[in-house]
Amino acid sequence: MKKYLIGLFLFMTVIMNIYLVFYWEPQSQMSAEKEDVETVVSYTKSIYKVNKGKILEQLSPENKKELEQIMKKLSALDMGRIKEYYEEPDEEKGVINAFKLLKKRLSSEDYNKLERLSSSFLDIKRINEKIKK
Repeated sequence: MKKYLIGLFLFMTVIMNIYLVFYWEPQSQMSAEKEDVETVVSYTKSIYKVNKGKILEQLSPENKKELEQIMKKLSALDMGRIKEYYEEPDEEKGVINAFKLLKKRLSSEDYNKLERLSSSFLDIKRINEKIKK
């Protein structure tokens, strides 16, 4: 009888560990609460002048080529960081972090070109004010 109870206890322990490792997701509950808070923040005026998804459609072919030439000067790691910043839920913070990184990595001439290209779809004055702070 004692071996039977020990075996049952070990079996239940293994089942609980399997559940905890493969099925339990406490992070999903925390991220849902976090998204609610971020939604409240996003009601402020957007840093984008146009819809975020239609930015590339609005650029002329010449401007797209110029933008590609500037972006080729960045490393793959920097491009990955910029993509992360672009996908950040807080749009303003993401764009500002991306421009801080671009300002560090690009020459002043390339950065000024990028600002000129971005001014048609981003509030550059606001971005520069936030970068200076």
